[in-house]
Amino acid sequence: MRLLKSLYLLLICVSLQAQTDDLMIVEYVDWDPGSGWAIKIYNPTSSSINLSNYYVQVYNGTNTSATGTQQLSGQLASGASLIISNANNHQAGAGFQACNDDVRTNLNGVNDDDCIALTFGNGPNFVDMVGLYGVAVKNRVDGVSNALKWQKLVRNNGNCIRYSATDGSSPNSWPSSSSVSVGGWTVSSPSCLSTGNNFNPFGNAQVQNESICQGDSFFFNNQYLTAAGIYYDTSFGGAACGQINRLNLGITPAPSEQKLYELCSQDSIRLNGNWFKNDTLFSFQRSNPGACDSLIEVEIRFSGPQAAFDWSYFPTDSSSLQFYDESVGNAYSRLWHFGDGDSSSSANPQHQYSPGIYTVSLTLVDSNGCSSSLNYQIYIPDQSISLPILPNVFTPNGDGLNDFYHLSIADGPADFQVTIVDRYGLKVFESSDPQFKWDGRYQGQALGSGTYFIQLQWEGQVLKNFLSLQN
Repeated sequence: MRLLKSLYLLLICVSLQAQTDDLMIVEYVDWDPGSGWAIKIYNPTSSSINLSNYYVQVYNGTNTSATGTQQLSGQLASGASLIISNANNHQAGAGFQACNDDVRTNLNGVNDDDCIALTFGNGPNFVDMVGLYGVAVKNRVDGVSNALKWQKLVRNNGNCIRYSATDGSSPNSWPSSSSVSVGGWTVSSPSCLSTGNNFNPFGNAQVQNESICQGDSFFFNNQYLTAAGIYYDTSFGGAACGQINRLNLGITPAPSEQKLYELCSQDSIRLNGNWFKNDTLFSFQRSNPGACDSLIEVEIRFSGPQAAFDWSYFPTDSSSLQFYDESVGNAYSRLWHFGDGDSSSSANPQHQYSPGIYTVSLTLVDSNGCSSSLNYQIYIPDQSISLPILPNVFTPNGDGLNDFYHLSIADGPADFQVTIVDRYGLKVFESSDPQFKWDGRYQGQALGSGTYFIQLQWEGQVLKNFLSLQN
């Protein structure tokens, strides 16, 4: 069997690493002087994110309830960013600047001991934040004291910590002490936030080229891949956010073979542990060590003649028979054996018999050597003794007229015996009662119209004649 290839990427997720399946705040500005602010959020995922689930909230001082909330809307594409500000960010003069933004709110201003948070839903389900929620602390960032007041913060590439904890000590929490410096950010004088997508949390991509056999699968990014294409996954490690890994997956078609088996109709063939006697199409896989499995497509055809024949008696001479070849098939030769030592290769021969029972056979052979045979027993009555009192026609059709076959005699000799056989020599009725009545049935089933033969034993003589049954 084939070997299943799998790629298992080592994912090292430590507490200080943010996952890459949600938004991040990558820039912040608080204007000097005044209450204007702006933040920039970024989508580091490989898919577009529906922003209607997200809110920007302001928490002033030690408040654990938001002093202002703004729901976002629309979609944020993969790798795209969005600038959100309050109205004071657009007041000209007095140190304020009119900067570009995407969403303008009427949320409160902030000081150096306040918090701006991005939440999932309208509550304290934090996705990321700048400043510590519920605690009035003047944070120190990159060695700069009171860094959240009248400063601009830009997240450094490779810093993928999402500040979603609020305990004041966890790696993904803003510290509750102003003496603890927060790293991973660059602090500068207030200026407009960048409008491009210049934050890159990921390292260089690792490219892997793989090819699998058709019908196999490849394990990548926690799933089994079966189709060719380009796939991505993110692995984590070290102090950086990690890297996006690219997989170029190709599919090698399974080599195929077609096998045709042509056999005679009377034959059979055993393949893959099964016997086949009829036309069949099927396929199976054959293992090829070190290579892709082969797909074997098998077609089995049965052909050859099918022997069939019929015959009729001459109206004036029941010992002379006309045979008819009703076989199916192409280009076959035939041979009749009449059961009395004679034979013929004609299509529709005639033959003269003496009274008795004979086995007639027809054998066919086609150009491929396929053969078919069929034989019947033929009954030839002895007409040297006639029995006029034997009726030769009856109609068991239920119309009340001639529905039974019987003899118009009051009594018969001690050795009385009547036997009726069909044209193939099958005994369909027998009785030793001179008053018998036959309803044209055999084993409870009505027989079909046709010629039958009656044999009567009477005082040491055996008399025979035709009997026509007509429904």
